[in-house]
Amino acid sequence: MIVYVLMLCSFAVATAEFVLVGLLSEVAADLSVSLPAAGFLVTAYMVVVTVGGPVAAVLTRRLPRRGLLAATMAIALLSAAGSAAAGSYGTLLAARLGSALAQALFMAVASQVAMAAVPPERQTAAVAKVFNGFALATVIGLPLGTLVGQAYGWRATFVLVTALAAAGLAGVLLVAPAVPHDAGGTVRGNVTAVLRAPVLLGLLVTGFALTGFVAAFTYVAPVLREVTGLGPAAVSAALVVYGLGTIAGNLLAGRVRPARILPVLPAPLGALAVVLLAQGVLLRHPVAAVLSLFALGASAFAVVPLVQTWLMGEVGPGAAGLVAAVNISVAGLAGALGAALGAAVIGTGLGLPAISPIAALPTLAALLTAALLRTARPRDQGIGATPPGVSRHQSLDHASGGEG
Repeated sequence: MIVYVLMLCSFAVATAEFVLVGLLSEVAADLSVSLPAAGFLVTAYMVVVTVGGPVAAVLTRRLPRRGLLAATMAIALLSAAGSAAAGSYGTLLAARLGSALAQALFMAVASQVAMAAVPPERQTAAVAKVFNGFALATVIGLPLGTLVGQAYGWRATFVLVTALAAAGLAGVLLVAPAVPHDAGGTVRGNVTAVLRAPVLLGLLVTGFALTGFVAAFTYVAPVLREVTGLGPAAVSAALVVYGLGTIAGNLLAGRVRPARILPVLPAPLGALAVVLLAQGVLLRHPVAAVLSLFALGASAFAVVPLVQTWLMGEVGPGAAGLVAAVNISVAGLAGALGAALGAAVIGTGLGLPAISPIAALPTLAALLTAALLRTARPRDQGIGATPPGVSRHQSLDHASGGEG
């Protein structure tokens, strides 16, 4: 039950992130600020997610996970309510920064709680369900929030987000298990665990893969209009198909046992690279373009929970929250680099059709990194040699363990 509550919480915090993108014009007009100033609300949010997550993970490492998760959702609730009530730009900015901090910390803590709440063989599935909340936010939360905001004003959208966060907090308080923290870890020890070569390679997989994915996805709407020739309604339908692909990818990732992550990981990375390479041609044909979007979402959203689960198991319980937060930060940095890469391709005059094939290059680098990581782990050491959540450098006596 707790895994589905975590998915609801993930849906709430992700919707809080995405909805403002579709309402920037309304916010700018209502608060009498320029569109770039409204856009800074999005930029500042991402900076806090990228930087704040690891810092918050270190500062809260000794707190019991259940209480910390509840506090995180309380911050999300108050921040969403503050956004809904904001009467000035400064108030809205402060509320958005609170939401960003809640999201950054939530993804690390929620992954820990999800892994502790299920048997070892189901840990990947549990983490995948947490990330599935983000996938659902792109399919349901963003379009629904945009529609509500356009019909009833942008504050109404944040009232909706407040209700979602309240439901998530109530679920955490009712069903979240008591997950002990790792009291023996030190900051230096946790940082050292994250800086080990296999962990850094795993983080590079996230960085390379999402740089390529975001480079292509950032410009998918104009590509569908100008290259594929789809109308507005068809573009919206194509994005729904993409969203269904993200859900499918999460479901597929959830079927992979933790001990099999390293052997399986090259498959979705290879699929992502092939899709991006082929989109230079596929995007010129409507049916093929839509099918390629499904494959794009499925492959990308299979990679993320697989890497997150493996990283947390590799470093052990003491540093699991930190590495999860760092992985989310790497994903945020990759998003910025990916968007810049897509813009650079357009700026060189190569045109929209060239974005996806060029975006395949960092994805291929992710595939090579994953192969190198597996080669460095010929016997599946780390997560394959010890129960998930316990690194090979720690004894079973230090595991925070079990089903909570």
